[in-house]
Amino acid sequence: MSSSYYPLWVEKILFLGLIALGVYAGIALQEYLDGTSLILSWVCGIPVIVLVFTEGIGRIVQSALSK
Repeated sequence: MSSSYYPLWVEKILFLGLIALGVYAGIALQEYLDGTSLILSWVCGIPVIVLVFTEGIGRIVQSALSK
């Protein structure tokens, strides 16, 4: 077993960065979408994408740092 530990602060910083990117994407989507599709992208699409990317990047970082 490895004596190194998984740095949770890296994942938290990535999560905050992806939230900021999601907010920016939501603002940028106003130029391309309107009405129901815009609201659905804000409520469902962007949060799901942020969580999927956070989980994927977190697992990659965890596997790279735990070796």
